[in-house]
Order: sequence, then structure tokens, then C-alpha cells
Amino acid sequence: MIIHPALLGGAAFLIKITLVFLLGASFAALLRNRSAAARHFAWALTLGGALALPLLAPVAPRLEMPVMTVATVETAAVPLPEASAPERDVPAAAAFEAKTALPASAASAAAAPRAAWAPSPLLLLWLAGFGSVLLWCAIGHWGLARLARRAVPVEDDDGAWLALLDEAATLAGVARPVRLLRSTAVGAPMTWGFLRPVVVLPMDAGEWSAERRRAVLLHELAHVARLDCLVQLVATAACALYWFHPAAWMAARRLRNESERACDDHALAWGTPAADYASHLLGVASRARAPRLIGAAAIGMAQRSTLEARLLSVLDDTVPRRAMSARARAAGAILLGLALAPLAAVTPVARAVASEVGAETEVGSEKEPAAAGPVVEHSVNAAPGEQLDLDLKTGAAVQIQGWDEPRVEVRARFGGLDAANSRATVERQEGGVKVRLYFAEDGSHSTSHKLEIRVPRRFDVELSSAGGDLTMTDVEGTFRGSTGGGELVLTRLSGEAHLSTGGGDIRVTDSDLAGSVSTGGGAVLLSRVRGGLRGKSGSGPVLYGETAGGGDLEETADLSALEIDRSKIRVPSNEPTGVLHIQKAGGDVDLEEAPEGAVIHTGGGEISVGRSAGLVDASTGGGNVEIGPVAGSVRAGTGAGDIHVTLADAGGERQTVDVSSGSGKMIVELPAGFDGAIELETSYTESHGRATRIESAWQLQQEPTTDWDDREGTPRRYVRARGVLGNGRGLVRIKTVNGDIELRRAPR
Repeated sequence: MIIHPALLGGAAFLIKITLVFLLGASFAALLRNRSAAARHFAWALTLGGALALPLLAPVAPRLEMPVMTVATVETAAVPLPEASAPERDVPAAAAFEAKTALPASAASAAAAPRAAWAPSPLLLLWLAGFGSVLLWCAIGHWGLARLARRAVPVEDDDGAWLALLDEAATLAGVARPVRLLRSTAVGAPMTWGFLRPVVVLPMDAGEWSAERRRAVLLHELAHVARLDCLVQLVATAACALYWFHPAAWMAARRLRNESERACDDHALAWGTPAADYASHLLGVASRARAPRLIGAAAIGMAQRSTLEARLLSVLDDTVPRRAMSARARAAGAILLGLALAPLAAVTPVARAVASEVGAETEVGSEKEPAAAGPVVEHSVNAAPGEQLDLDLKTGAAVQIQGWDEPRVEVRARFGGLDAANSRATVERQEGGVKVRLYFAEDGSHSTSHKLEIRVPRRFDVELSSAGGDLTMTDVEGTFRGSTGGGELVLTRLSGEAHLSTGGGDIRVTDSDLAGSVSTGGGAVLLSRVRGGLRGKSGSGPVLYGETAGGGDLEETADLSALEIDRSKIRVPSNEPTGVLHIQKAGGDVDLEEAPEGAVIHTGGGEISVGRSAGLVDASTGGGNVEIGPVAGSVRAGTGAGDIHVTLADAGGERQTVDVSSGSGKMIVELPAGFDGAIELETSYTESHGRATRIESAWQLQQEPTTDWDDREGTPRRYVRARGVLGNGRGLVRIKTVNGDIELRRAPR
């Protein structure tokens, strides 16, 4: 069953964002016996993480999670068209559409195709809510600016106000100038702005005692020092993005409440007696009121709805009131990143399971459930060299086979929950044949359609599909287009290909193709391919084997027996693969064996390579590397991580090891009869805390330095070692930073 990509993606994202809010609520609950500042930080991280999640999803490594979906299959037989000769020269769409329409009891036979793209009602509803929250926020800030223009500045003749403001700013560590205003529009102090902070007092604030004035300013300047207005703006952005989710509004409300309690704690910590502060807070709250629409854009000192809890907290001597340290904030940010990374990486992929299956038919050596819904056929005259245009709004699994007949033959099987709402046309157009699948009515849909198409052996293909596998065999031409998700299997093709899938494996075999194939997530395997075809994957490996001679890659090796299970790749015994080339945008690579050598690169992740008899060249943007035993040579590098290399005896052949790490431990094991020069270098920075070491099973001359050298950036000291084993024909070169080097004897 093909699930509409937007529906599946939306449901998955809703689950992810709900998990973010649940994790945040759990974290805040664990801090219930800590300070209000700690809980405020927990809620700020939660809302910030909610905003960051949609930004991380496109760049995070893709981790596919199959979603099993049940397709309700009707077992009742559907009458097929009479077994007359197919209409080969009918150019109009109506003839085929009349044959493919379902019974009138299930759907209308005549329905206009929908537009190529139209926003769904759910998208329009979300945009309306998103815009409403942003408009509400904009009106609030406009109201604050208007209030500030009409307010009266507090001057020197207002007693000790400005002196108290300077004192509060000094205690809070606020260096920015703070505007102090009075207005008849407010009944309690309010604060807003983080670049140019403003504090507005009620007009009767001049009647307050010096102690109340000091308490109020300490509270309001604490908001400025903590950048609470900026954090509140982040919370508003999260509420706009997730206006439909009650957890977003709950988190924003808890954030505001903890902000007030944290500022109460600051005022108490700066010398205000608890009983006096509670009295001042109660007095201010008795006249608290905020102008309409701007209350959420500013931070008011006293809200009657939370007053009781705040008073109890102020008067409780056992409540912790310490501010969070920079180290604790950094640890919290790291925990947020660790929590968001797997959530952003997980990508659901639909996998269909039929719940009621009719009769079974043999397909090759395997059994395949008979498709539900009508099976229809149509044929259109076509000449070699023309083009097949596939416009599949419903999505479909497509099989294209070349043959020697001068026509295009289409066999369509309709299935899935929304088969009754599907329509199809096959028509002759200038320069070829066009096949369209579309829905009679808009909305979210679920289908499991299948197209079996035969075309002249020399024929171009243009594909635009909402989703589904594509299989092409024995065709020569130019192949372009994309499918929203599904596997691509290309066999015995020649010409040029520019094909992509939103997610799924790609396998190209016995083909002569130029161009490229790409997938959003999945493996790309090129086996016995000529012509320079290139593969690309958003998160999976791209694999091909370089045959003897290499260089121009006239033909990739036979990798048909290769076994791929996520990041693990297995080469069956005694299978010639050539030099394996494996590329990944990011993620681990685990190659059990590379009989003739391997070239591996991943943007970030661990690399593990087992036994090999050739050159192993491995690099990763960051992660550990383990290679061997290798009866050949090794080049390896990592941006940060440990490297462990084991050489095996190469029967007298020259061997080299050239490995480096931006930061990590290096271990190289050499066979007893290794013949080569040794060049080792490790450096360490002052922050590492100790000198790095070189340990060797052979006698080497070590040269530690004592001066800090900044020619490579951060000042560092070096430990170098050199020596020669045997006649020095080979080479071992090792370089690392803030890591030890060990040169060992390999086990026999």
C-alpha cells in the first residue's frame, strides 16, 4: 500500500514533536526540587528544541524505520474487458478511461483530473493558525511601541528612582542602558526588549516606599539580565509553528511562570528580606492589569493567577534559589542535541501488508498475491525513438520492459483503499505516449497500483510519480524523472539516465549508461556498469567495484552477490569484486572483507574493514577507524577518533601505512618481518593536560619538544619518533593530536 508522503511524514513529525515536549516535561519534573532558574532553562531548551527539529531533519543522517500498514484487499472478482483485440490506434483518453472506470456504485466514471498541485485543506488550516499567532505577536509589539511613545520618562526629580536603577543594573550585571518610564496604561511594572530594554511603571509608583522601588527594580532588571524577553520570543515562535499542539502552549506558560519565580529568587538573593518582598509583591499585584493584546509580548511583574504559588515560594526558606552555572547550561544544550539527533534522523518508510488476499499466482519462482481491483489493458501505436511520459499522481509500482513490437502496451492493476477514486488515461501525443494516473477527488489517499508497460527497445522515458518502485529492463534511450519513494532496479539499459527516488535502494546491473542516479536514503549498487554512471545517496552507501586497470572505470565489477544490511556489507567468499568503492554522506561503514582492497569515505561515522589483500583507503569526517588484517597497504584518516590498523605479511611485497587523526589514539600492528621506515608524530595542546606518548615494540629514536609551537593553530608540543626496520623499503607514517601512539607486533 502506498501512503501519501505528506500524510506519513506529517504523522511522523507530530509524533516526534510530541516526544520533544514529553522529554522536556519529564526533564522539568526531575528538577522540581531545584531552582526556578533550572526549570526555566529546561522549558527554554524544550521550546528551542521544538524549533530546531524541523531544521535538523533535512541535514541529519537518514535512519529508516519501516511502518507496517495493512491494505484491505477485496477478494471479489472484478469483470475484465471482453477478450477482443486491444484498441491500438485510439488517440483519445476517453476510450481507455471508460474501460478502467470502476462500477458506478464505487465511484463516478467521469471526473475531471485535479490540478498538478493544490494546497491541502490541512496545510491551509495550519497556515491560518500560524499567521494568526504571528499577527497576534506583531500587534502586541506594536502596542508596546505605542505605549512607550506615550509614556513619561522617569527624571531625576522623581527621588531615588535613577539611583536605584543604577544599583539594580550593577547587581544584575546589566551594562546596556535601560529606559525607565511611567504610564497610566499599566497597573503593575512591565519589561520588554533585549537589545534596548524598557521598564514601565504605573503612574502611582512615585508613592511607593524606597524598599518597594528597590524590590521592583531588582525583579525587572533580573529579567533584562536573563534575556527573558528573547527567550519569550522563542517561545512565541514555537507556539506559532505548533499552534495546534496544546503542549506548546503549556510549555510557554510554564516558561513564563518559572521566569517570574527565578526573578523573585534574584531579588531575594540581592538582599531583599523574604517577608518584605512578599508584601511588596502582594501590593503590586493588587492593582495589576495589562493593556489588551500586549500582555503576552511583555513580561509583567505580577499576575494574579500565579500569585499564591509565588508567595509560598518566596516565604519558603528551603527553596533553592541559585542561578544556573555556564557549565550546567552547556551540559543541558549537549543533552538536547543528543536527544534531537536520533529524532531528526528517524524517517518512517511505509511497508505494505495485505490483510485479505485472494487467489495466488506464480511469478517466477516466488508467489505473489493476486492484485485487488480491476485489471485493464490498452495498446497505442508507437515508433522506436519516441518517448513514454508517465504522470502518476496516485503513485504506482512501474515495470517497463523493452520489446520488438512498434507499440506501447500498458497493463494496469488497481488496488488499495482508494482504488475507487483512481482514474487512468493512455493517449497518443506528439512524439510518443502519455500515461496518467490521478484521483477523481482531492484529499489524502492510499493506493497500491501497478503498471506493467512494454515499449519498443529504443525508447525514452520521462517519469513523475508520487511514489512506488521503478523497474526497467532491455531499453535504450534517455531516462529522466523521479519517484516520491521506492526502489529503482535498472537492468540491461543503455543511453543516459537522470533518475531519483525520495527513499529506497538503487541497483543498476549490466548496463551502459551515462548520467546519475540518486536516492534520499538507501544503498546505490552499480554492478557491471559501463558509461560513467554515478550514484548518490542522502544517507546510504554508494558501492561499485573497480576492476583491474581501474582509472577510467570502463566497467564496474560484478557485485551481484554483495550483501548489504544497513551499514554492514558482506562479500561472499571467493567472489571477485575488484577494489570496492564505498561512499556515504554520513554514517558507519562495516565491511567484513575486501579481498582486492577498498576505497571508503563517509562524512562522519565509524569505519570497520576486515581482511584484505590490497590497498585499503578509508576516511571519515569523525569517528573511529579499524582496519585489518591487511596483506597490503593502508591509508586512513579521521577528523577526530581512534585508528587501529593491523598489517599481515604480504609475502615480501612493499607495504605502507599512512594514518592520521585530528584527535585520538593510534595503534598500528606490524608483522614480524616488516621492512620499512618509521615516522611517528603526536602533539598535545595545553588543554589536554598531559604529554602524549609514543610506545613501540621496536627501538626508535624519540624527539620531544619543549616549546609551544603555534604554526598549526592552537599552540602545541610535539613528540616525534623515527627508525628503520629491515631495509626500509616500506613506510609507516602516523600523525595525531592529543592522542598516544602504539606500535605493536602483530600476532602470528
